[in-house]
Amino acid sequence: MKSTTALFLIATATFSTGCSGPASVEADCVWARPIRFAPATKAWLAARMPWPEPVRADLEKIARHNEKLAALCK
Repeated sequence: MKSTTALFLIATATFSTGCSGPASVEADCVWARPIRFAPATKAWLAARMPWPEPVRADLEKIARHNEKLAALCK
């Protein structure tokens, strides 16, 4: 039983450090794209103001995502 536990802990440590290298901004810029709303979505959102808090929080996340992309991926 002890050897099985030790083997499990070693395997967990090995696999969890495999992807721990530094993140590259250039690699993120290759696949990340700004989030844009379709005109129909914009109209729907505009007709339903004020937005409920969950909707407002999600829109703020989208805005921050787009701002980071604009700043880092020029």
